[in-house]
Amino acid sequence: MTRLFGSEITRKIWGDPENVLLIYAGAAAEFALNPENHWLFYTRELPSDPVRRFEKTLSYQKKLFFMPEEAVPAIARHIKDIHTQVEVKRSREQGEIKISDHAYLQVFSMLVEYGIRGYEYLQRRKMSQADREIYFNDIRSIALMMEIRDFPEDYCHYLTRRARMVGSELQCNVFTRELMEAYRKNLDPFSYWGLLQFQARFIDPILALRLDLKTNRIFGWLYWLYPRVRFKPLFKGLFDLMLKNAALAS
Repeated sequence: MTRLFGSEITRKIWGDPENVLLIYAGAAAEFALNPENHWLFYTRELPSDPVRRFEKTLSYQKKLFFMPEEAVPAIARHIKDIHTQVEVKRSREQGEIKISDHAYLQVFSMLVEYGIRGYEYLQRRKMSQADREIYFNDIRSIALMMEIRDFPEDYCHYLTRRARMVGSELQCNVFTRELMEAYRKNLDPFSYWGLLQFQARFIDPILALRLDLKTNRIFGWLYWLYPRVRFKPLFKGLFDLMLKNAALAS
């Protein structure tokens, strides 16, 4: 029998379309504070069509956890090679520049953080410490295959690094508002409002404050209600509508 890469808890997270969308929502906000988000503006892919770009990226990530274990290292190297090619192209145009290993860590931390937060929100219970560590190790395995150096050796060390990121590293920068504005242009007003309202409650309060995300009492009731009903056809319909509206606006 073919052994799949990763663990059951990881496949439970990435096999749930709702959980994947929650990872998107959290990462969309945090990317705006990332100190190396200037790479997004060099390629122009994410700012020009953020919804579909995130959908494509997360769909690619999702496939890794449903592939035969022996096929994953080659895919991980391919992902790193794509980024290396962008580095080489930009270096020719602007002088030597690379995506730092710490920037990769910050991106992987979003997959860890919002995968767990999404699971706990939808399941309405805390993920066990054992499952958190297993999930972290699955994400870490991909990072190591991509030869990301100085990656936290375990979940405990990761939490220390994560606290540092939230406390001092993830700050508003020259591209923050431009990236948030790209979401506004790419979504209809209702979808954009809903995204900001969800982000305000879903991401770390410190990050929400930096992005000036304000909560609405009515949406707060919907935020509380959704995981208790989890009417998936409605959820999928709303996401499909958001993608359709984004396509019409582009």
